[in-house]
Amino acid sequence: MSFQRKLIVVALASILPMASVHAQSAADLQKEIAALKAQLQSLQQKVEALSAAPSGPTLPQQITRIEQKIDLMDDDAEKSGFKGVKINGVIEASYKTDDLSATHSAGVSAGYGDEFAMLQITKETQDGQGVDWTLRLLPGSTTYNHVHEASISVPVDKENRIIGGLIPDFQGYEWSFANANPTLGNQLLTHNALFDLAGATTYAGLGMSHNFGGSTYALKWLVGNVDPANDAIAGSAVSNVSKKALGLAYRADWFINEYAFIGLSGAHGSGNRDFDIMAIDGGYVRGDWAFNAHLNFGGQRAAAANGGDAKWAGISGLVGYKLNPRLQLLARADFLENRTNGGGTYAYNAGGDGATGLGPELDSSGAAIDPNVGANVTRLTFGTNYQLNANTQWKVEYRLDKSSGYNFTDADGNFKDTKNSFGTAVVVSF
Repeated sequence: MSFQRKLIVVALASILPMASVHAQSAADLQKEIAALKAQLQSLQQKVEALSAAPSGPTLPQQITRIEQKIDLMDDDAEKSGFKGVKINGVIEASYKTDDLSATHSAGVSAGYGDEFAMLQITKETQDGQGVDWTLRLLPGSTTYNHVHEASISVPVDKENRIIGGLIPDFQGYEWSFANANPTLGNQLLTHNALFDLAGATTYAGLGMSHNFGGSTYALKWLVGNVDPANDAIAGSAVSNVSKKALGLAYRADWFINEYAFIGLSGAHGSGNRDFDIMAIDGGYVRGDWAFNAHLNFGGQRAAAANGGDAKWAGISGLVGYKLNPRLQLLARADFLENRTNGGGTYAYNAGGDGATGLGPELDSSGAAIDPNVGANVTRLTFGTNYQLNANTQWKVEYRLDKSSGYNFTDADGNFKDTKNSFGTAVVVSF
């Protein structure tokens, strides 16, 4: 007899004498005994049912089953091609306006072209030790290519990798997109003057990346086409649609410590377009303070307003201070010197379609003061970003653009030397 059954019998046996004391007759006693037997039989059936029930798996058995399920899930993910896949993105809901165009634009990017969404898909094979590829898309863009990046990275050894494909420019301290994560995106809405007017946009080629000294030093370079779309600008004096400029692009970084870095980068091309761009940038972030700086200088053959060679030099600096863990104040100052041969930068392309350089310095009537003297550009930008949560920022920005001439035009056709812009956006990243 099992322990449970013995316990029940002993308990009933102890109750029976007490029951007999209170019984009034033998008939009453017999009824009580019959009731107790029925209860005992019911309890015995329950005990036997519990004894016959199969026992659950032990803890080691449960752990083994969970491990098997995880292995099966990993196998399924690898077979389907989803193992190592990561999806990231940015969506920007914004409003912007300026005092010259008199337009009020909502729902488009407040800072970079007309795209207000970015989707990035990356895949890492063999737990980060194999071939990696990245595809970054710009849904809804009408100004820029819908594919912002399509690149691969193939390991040679622990310190060297082959890189190639379509890769965004890596000069300067600013990123392409406003991002809620401060380590992945541009903290202001718009970009500095060097990013907009004097730097490359994309590279299409093949090269290598290197890490030295435990990632204290890094170098990447590639040979290919620098901004191949610029080679096909219709009507440009420096472009021929049947040719492509071949160039070299590179960047070297020194990560001084966990707070500071400095980088040297450049892009040099020849053939259809002959140009040289070099930049030095760096950053320091510690505690509530953040500092960034960017120097850019270069030239391009036959890209100035008067048909001569364009030359430029510029500087940009950014300061950020956190009033509290959520709210950051930002200030940025830019200056671009561009007076040679009537003005012209890398992005100006001798006044071709879509030119962004300011060109010759103009008077208040719109006439060139001297066709051989270009207009300099100064920008002052002030902004805030408030961290609503880990993935969302609310950004507000005011920017003043100042030309050394009257090189801005308002909605009525009047020439102005200043432009005031305002923008705000909620940026969600995942």
